[in-house]
Amino acid sequence: MRLRRRRDPLPDDLLPAWQAFLDCAAVIEGGRRTLLGTMPVGRVEPTPVGLGVDAMGAALEDAEGWMDGWRIDPLLEDWQDCHEAMDEARSNLDAVRAVAAETDELEELQEAVGEVIAPLDAFADAEQTWRRTWRIPRDR
Repeated sequence: MRLRRRRDPLPDDLLPAWQAFLDCAAVIEGGRRTLLGTMPVGRVEPTPVGLGVDAMGAALEDAEGWMDGWRIDPLLEDWQDCHEAMDEARSNLDAVRAVAAETDELEELQEAVGEVIAPLDAFADAEQTWRRTWRIPRDR
């Protein structure tokens, strides 16, 4: 029988870093949802693509302000992955706007939006690292 290693609780001095990470992840998720809202679904009128691109750009800019708050040695690789993901997402935003202006093909727009959204999965991966490394307080 394999025993699981008990995780130590998140040290008090890392609580501000955890909160900064949560702030980053929340603003990124809000931007992702708005950008994904530009995709037509059923009879629901989608968000205009320009608004979705602007919201995602603003989310990336806002998240940048919290990034240094969770740059800690035990998660440095995840931090770097998230930082690079934000840069990649930001560099693909103009392509979404261009595709929306040039074509009505849904598949092309989905692909362009995917190029922005997919790299940001790095934040979900980073959260898993936090949770595998420490027991995170439930009330935070």
